[in-house]
Amino acid sequence: MLTEELQIYRDAYELAKRTFSYAGNVPKTVRYGEYGRVMSMVCEVMDSVYVANSDFEERPAALRRTLQLLGGIRSRVRLFGELRYLSPRESVAMMKGIEKIGRQATGWRNTSQGQSRGATAKREYRSPMR
Repeated sequence: MLTEELQIYRDAYELAKRTFSYAGNVPKTVRYGEYGRVMSMVCEVMDSVYVANSDFEERPAALRRTLQLLGGIRSRVRLFGELRYLSPRESVAMMKGIEKIGRQATGWRNTSQGQSRGATAKREYRSPMR
């Protein structure tokens, strides 16, 4: 499946669009500093999803990286909301997107780990019965 067709990628793309569109509301000193870092981190999330989809061996590391990035983005969005750099509506919209992507990445990670463990467990279970 193409990465662009994945729901997690589409959600990350929407988060990126939202993040960039809210940049105009943030003071310049913050926009070119820490908010700029958030914009970069959101783009890294899209890149990590692409890697996870295209390279099976790199998938666990890419999904782990995605979840780490989301944690950093989440804490910064919370801070920007508390400092009133983002309106409550904007910060809530971003947090919902972050949570949605996080749930999908966690599910994908758990499914990927379960498939590899499940196949091994079945082989181990059957071999003593022979």
